[in-house]
Amino acid sequence: MKVKYSIIFLFVLVGFKIYAQDAKRPFILVKSSERPQILQKIKTQPWAQDIYNKLLKKTDYEVDLFYKNPESYVNQLPFNWDEAQKNQFPPFYKTDHIENGVHKNLDNATDEEWKPAELLIKNLQVALDCSMIYYVTQDEKYAYVASSILYSFIKSVQKAELSNWYSRGGWLFPYDGFREVRVIGYKLPLIYDFVYPYIQNGGKSLDIIKGDKVDFPFNEAQNVFRTYADITINYGHTGSNHSVLEAPSLVYNALAMDDKKEREKLLSYFLTENTKNQDALNVMAKNYKEKGDIWPETSQYLNHSTAILTKLMLVVNRFNPALKLSQEYPNILHALPRLDYFVYPNNELVRWGDGHRKGKAPYEAIDHAYALAKMDGSTDIIDKMGPILNRVFENGNYKRSDMESVFLLNSEVEGNSNDFQLPRTDRVYHAGIVMQRNPSSTNKPEDGLMCFVGGAHMVHGHAEGMNIELYGEGQVLGVDNGRGKYAKDIHENYSRIFAAHNTVIVNGSSQGEGGWSNLGINTVEVVSMEPQVGAKGISQYHSFSQTTFEDNGGSKAEAMQERTLALIRTSPTTGYYVDVFRSKSKLPNQFHDYLYHNIGDTLAFENNNMAFKSTPEKYNQSANAKWDRGTYRNPGWHFFKYVKTSRPYNEAVKATFNVEQLHAGSIYMQLHIPGFENREYTQVKAPHTFEAPKPYDTLPTPTLVIRNRGAAWDKPFVVVYEAYSQKETPTISSVEKIEQAGVYKGLKIESTTPSNKLIQYVITQSKDSVFQDKELDIYFKGTFAVITLNENELLQNIYVGEGDKLIYKDEILQTNLNKSVYKEFEK
Repeated sequence: MKVKYSIIFLFVLVGFKIYAQDAKRPFILVKSSERPQILQKIKTQPWAQDIYNKLLKKTDYEVDLFYKNPESYVNQLPFNWDEAQKNQFPPFYKTDHIENGVHKNLDNATDEEWKPAELLIKNLQVALDCSMIYYVTQDEKYAYVASSILYSFIKSVQKAELSNWYSRGGWLFPYDGFREVRVIGYKLPLIYDFVYPYIQNGGKSLDIIKGDKVDFPFNEAQNVFRTYADITINYGHTGSNHSVLEAPSLVYNALAMDDKKEREKLLSYFLTENTKNQDALNVMAKNYKEKGDIWPETSQYLNHSTAILTKLMLVVNRFNPALKLSQEYPNILHALPRLDYFVYPNNELVRWGDGHRKGKAPYEAIDHAYALAKMDGSTDIIDKMGPILNRVFENGNYKRSDMESVFLLNSEVEGNSNDFQLPRTDRVYHAGIVMQRNPSSTNKPEDGLMCFVGGAHMVHGHAEGMNIELYGEGQVLGVDNGRGKYAKDIHENYSRIFAAHNTVIVNGSSQGEGGWSNLGINTVEVVSMEPQVGAKGISQYHSFSQTTFEDNGGSKAEAMQERTLALIRTSPTTGYYVDVFRSKSKLPNQFHDYLYHNIGDTLAFENNNMAFKSTPEKYNQSANAKWDRGTYRNPGWHFFKYVKTSRPYNEAVKATFNVEQLHAGSIYMQLHIPGFENREYTQVKAPHTFEAPKPYDTLPTPTLVIRNRGAAWDKPFVVVYEAYSQKETPTISSVEKIEQAGVYKGLKIESTTPSNKLIQYVITQSKDSVFQDKELDIYFKGTFAVITLNENELLQNIYVGEGDKLIYKDEILQTNLNKSVYKEFEK
């Protein structure tokens, strides 16, 4: 084992000075001097009493087992007795994962391979639990158990050789130190901190080799803490969430150092000192440039990363209150509630990249942020976090649940619980996402409408192009594939590349290139949208976004794309989406494929003259292409099964996705597709959708592919989507395209809602374009507009989402400075 001593003994003065804290341990999670307040909190606060009693009961069970046979209990640790030397502690079994003779990280470790880690984690957690109970009770029986487990770990871990693979090496996890510090490394200093009064005053630990109670090996423990700090500082890589995930081990091991100068130096690697392997807080904070910015990855990582930073800021701030970290880095804390804004009406998450469908804002971290802000007097954060906490306390969405909460968090939270209202539109800027939502006045999730368009490159991002999701009847119906286990064939060659998304594939060759995992794509850019983020919106019935994307990964797509996605509500219980996707390539012989995946059982076409035939080889060109690290079988559609393709078909198409096995009853998504030349339609069964509602999380996903030969710009892909339930009938009866000089301009959509019949002209064109139709008596310069008539063709309202001027018959509407206007007319 070799530690970089330059880190430890080069005590360079840095731009801050650690507060001259009373060195009487514990002081990492709670101070020795705070024990009376903690006892009072447990006595008077029901939540704290409940947490403590549950931990005490669980811990007493383990303590009773320990005292029945202490040596046998400690022998649960994964000692490798075959390599033991006489009268010495044996090394531990290493935790390693091997595939085809190659050592890999532990993402896909088998249960057997993970067993040594599992035993270490379990026993170290017992030690940590005992150490915390010792702090509260001062009963040395708990300290003896905790120190004995820690003693054995310290003795055996030193028998291992620290890996010299600085990319991801470790100590007991030789090929995954990144994981080792997250599940083992951070626990050790906490145990030490809590039991220090016991061992410092001569308390003994069990030595199973000597069969006796012995003094604790302080110097050896310090070397172990030093080594785990070193794994974070000098191993791994920067520029991702890895630095965040490893930071708890760094901070806790730094604070476990008994030499004040060494403690100060190691802690500086969290606060200000950056290495080629580890970002410090001052660099990580740059991801939160503006108030409300979030960690630039996918949902579970942005949530987790910000929560970890917040907790560590609280811990370090408690150690050195002069730092006032809530005032130094307030935008980190303001990011915490954002995930609660990225939800569908059924409270499932908008999903991008490797993100999950389930999740919520990290309320415990918001609790930490509140405690930190109270320390620093940061009223802006107190005023924001207090009402959020009281709201989730009251509605039961959050309950303090562990002993760390008793140590770290305030008993009282100020702020009245507020009426939480989601905005009509929102954006995830680093993911290129634009969300539109339209809650129903019925307040029922099944009546809500919501959609998004997005795409961008980031760590854990997908090469997805300009992707959409659609919500209807209480479910996310238009879905991407999500993700399963990392490094598997389906994840690498389908889930995270184009074919798994509701996008357009160009020339069969769309792919990511460069960047993280060679999945780099351009960011979807907003041309226009209404409402703007945070704005009320000019109409309760309409919203839209227009976005662009350059598909230039590899050399065979070379395309520019534009997507207009609109949400139109027609009654409190009905509405529809309009999707217009333009795509054109610079290359000759171009073709474009529009993909749409919808959970369900079947995709049924009402047209009976499309002559579908089995075409099993249609998407198999890349099925046996090279696949290794960073090289994929793009675009991934070789995973499609039961492929059936129509004859060339120029007529309008009507089709329905049938979703008939949900517990709440059957629902449907109906598609109206105007006809254009050079089109063919393919229906396939795509892989199951991860985290879909049962049973669709295990069933194939019906998917539609529309191929356009030639550019799809003047004649774009146009689809109107309407969801409805088994208790309803679809409202849309007719969809007709509107063209001007052979160029698509919009749609005439007729529908019958529960209360009336509507005729709507939906104009969708590129920015600053002009549409004029003398027969319809419409003139419009702009991007998006909707003219609504009743069944007697009397004007009801006009909505201009973006444009300069609209004329319908005798009505002339000029837009405001925001280029939008809405006007209602007499019924």
